[in-house]
This record gives sequence, C-alpha cells and structure tokens, in this order.
Amino acid sequence: MENSKKYNLELDPFYVTGFSDGEACFHFAIGKNPKYKIGYYVNPGFSIALHKKDEELLRKIQEFFGDVGVLKVKKDIVQFRVFSIKDLNVIIEHFDQYPLITKKYGDFILFKEGLELIKNKEHLTIEGFNKIISIRASMNKGLPETLKGAFPNIIGKTTPLATLPENLNPNWVAGFTDAEGCFFVKAPKDRSRNVILGYQVTQHSRDTLLIEKFITFFNCGRLEMSKSAINFIVTRLSDITGIIIPFYEKYSIIGSKLKDFEDWKKIAKLMTSKSHLTKEGLEEINKIKSGMNASRISKDDI
Repeated sequence: MENSKKYNLELDPFYVTGFSDGEACFHFAIGKNPKYKIGYYVNPGFSIALHKKDEELLRKIQEFFGDVGVLKVKKDIVQFRVFSIKDLNVIIEHFDQYPLITKKYGDFILFKEGLELIKNKEHLTIEGFNKIISIRASMNKGLPETLKGAFPNIIGKTTPLATLPENLNPNWVAGFTDAEGCFFVKAPKDRSRNVILGYQVTQHSRDTLLIEKFITFFNCGRLEMSKSAINFIVTRLSDITGIIIPFYEKYSIIGSKLKDFEDWKKIAKLMTSKSHLTKEGLEEINKIKSGMNASRISKDDI
C-alpha cells in the first residue's frame, strides 16, 4: 500500500474494515446548481456518523487513515467525512486491500466506478452524469424522490456481491461487533431464575450468509430472524464464559461498547457463582444492567 507509512496502526486494518462494514457509508451528493452546464453538481464522499460518546474511536479511525478528511461534533453526533479526491484515494486503497464483506461491498465498487468518472471529468457531460445517476440509484437506499422525479428513465446498475472469506478474520469480527453487536442482559426484578445473559450481532437479512458464518466462527450460538433482520445470538452461559468472553478479551472492542462488555463480564461472573439466585445478587445484576447500553450516560451528559 503506497500510503502505508501514513497509517496509524493502533487499529488493526481488519478491525477498521469490520467497523466500516457496519457503520460507514459511500455516497454521492447530487443536487441542482445552475453554475454547471448540466445544471447539477456531484460530490463524492465517505462518512461515518456515531454518537458523541464514540468520538475517541472516530478520531482513531481518522488517524488510522492518516488524518484525512474532517471530524465534526454536532450536538450528540460526531461525524468523520472525507470528500476530496486525494483523500478518497486513501480510503479506497484501504478497502481494496482489506475488502468489505457485507452488502456494503457493492456500494464500494459502484462508488469507485463513479469516482473514476469524476476524476475523468465525465460527470460534467450529460452522458457521464447519467452514468453517475444510474450508479447512485443502486447504492444505499437508492435515489431520493427528487432525483427519481427528475430522472424517471434512469435504470440502476447491477450491484456487485462480495465474495465471503472461508473464515472470518477475528479482528474484522471485533470491529463489526463494535458496530453491530450488543452485550445484553434480561433480568426481571423478582425472578432470579429468568436472568438471561446474551451476545448478539444483527444485520439485514440480505447478509444472512455472512451472519451464518458466526456460528462456525464461534462454534456456538443460533440464528433468529426478526422482520428483515438476521440475528446471531449466544445465550448459553457456558458458551459466554468459555468462548465469547475469552475472545473479546483477546480481540478487544475499542469503542464505548467496551464499557458494556466489562459490565457484562461482571454479570457473567455473578451468574457463574449462582449469585443471581439470591435477592442481593439479582439486585446487583439489575444495578449493573441499569447503566448498560442505551441506559449508559456518558460523562459529558452528566
């Protein structure tokens, strides 16, 4: 990789790809502008938007890419955005070497195709612009209604599919979990035997074949469908203590979800010692649970 010396390798490259498979977006902003001959502008971009509690993680990702792009904090959201062609080349180099493996791979390939059109100034012609509209129609959620109305005859391109690796990379798994995973506990206040500890990774059902690989990777767990989502779930305590916890102690999560994992481990320890069967133990579990996931309050919010 030509720009490898610029990279901050505090983050494993596969971790960055795994996290991006869950949270990143490749996009083309297209809108009217009378200054252009065709009447429209086209701006390519790569972005990741997170809750401000993960500002530190997003800064590490920006540093990983050699401090390209911009990072802005607006209210509760922190955004890492890359717009210039030069900086986007750094992003593309990374994903060419460490490929995405969710549906987002197709967006990436189409994005590269559109970016080449822009580099060659083809977007300034009607023919080239229509090619970008066709590409945009097949990316993410498709064309917005304004563009559908303005270009009713545009036909989207076939979206390329990722080639799944035979085995998932553990650092990719850690990064993807940081983006799409959850360490949860269900603890009724008065039913100690109904306490459930779980690890879950969720993705759109179009990535079912990928999520199925989590069962092989961890050699435990099960799949559950919910509406248009596919979930990999582990709730057996012996699998949690013997497989899941040791894995994430070795391949650590880096974002704010790490705090949830540490609390989750405390609950696993209480359950292993059967403390959850006592009133005091159950109260302790609910106390820990009350500060996890969506209930967690960052220091900045206090």
